[in-house]
Amino acid sequence: MKIIGVIPARYRSSRFPGKPLADICGRPMIWWVYQQASKVKELDKLYVATDDERIESVCRQYGMDVVMTSPDHPTGSDRVAEVASKVEGDLFINIQGDEPLMDPEIIRQAIRLFDDPEVYFGSLKKKITDPELIAAPSTVKVVTDDHMDAMYFSRNPIPSGVKDTDHVDVFKHVGIYAYKRDFLLKFGAMPQSSLEIAECVEPLRAMQAGYKMRFGETTLENISVDLPQHLEQVIAEIKRLGLDKAMGL
Repeated sequence: MKIIGVIPARYRSSRFPGKPLADICGRPMIWWVYQQASKVKELDKLYVATDDERIESVCRQYGMDVVMTSPDHPTGSDRVAEVASKVEGDLFINIQGDEPLMDPEIIRQAIRLFDDPEVYFGSLKKKITDPELIAAPSTVKVVTDDHMDAMYFSRNPIPSGVKDTDHVDVFKHVGIYAYKRDFLLKFGAMPQSSLEIAECVEPLRAMQAGYKMRFGETTLENISVDLPQHLEQVIAEIKRLGLDKAMGL
C-alpha cells in the first residue's frame, strides 16, 4: 500500500494570518511540521498542499515537496482530496500544519488503523479529564461506539452535561485524518453538510451521509498553534528539548 502524507497549509486565517510561515527559531512553522512528519518511514511521499504562492516559495526554498491547490476549498480534507486526484497513492494522511512538535508516532498510529481492511476513514482520540478542556469550544469532543466507530463530534461537552469523569470517559479528537483514496475522492465531491457547518467539524459531512469513521485511542499529546501567543510555548519546548541545536539553528 502506497501511503502519502499531506500537510494542508493556507495563508489566510482569521485568527492568525500567515500562520504556516510564522518564525520558530529561524525556520517557518511548516518546516518544523514537515521535519517531524518526515521521520515516519511508512510514508512513501510527503507533500505540503497550499493555495498560496508565498507558502509554495518557502517550501521550495527548503526542499519540501509542494502541490498547489484551489483557493476555494472549505476544509483541509478538501485540499487533501485534490492532492489525491493528482498524486498516485492508496492511503492519504492529513497532517495538521499547526503542530510543529507533532509526535511522528501519531501518524503511525493512524496508519495502523488500516490493518483492518474494512476501514476506509480513520482518526485518533485522547481521553481528557480537565473540566476547562472539556468545556472549551476549541476542543473537539468525540464519542465512539463499541466498535470504535465515531458516533458524533461536538465542540460542546459530550456526553451532554458531563460533570463526573470518574463515571464516564470524555475524549477529544486528535487532529489527524487518514483515508483510503477512493473514499477521499468521494468525500471531496460531497457538499458540506448541515452538521459539519454547525459544529465546524469536517468528518460530520461523511457521517451525516452514512459513512463510518474508525478511531484508535492514543495517549500522545500535541501542542497546537492556534494564536500568535502560542508560539512562545512551542519555542520554549523546542529549546528545552534542544531541537534547535540538533537542527543546527
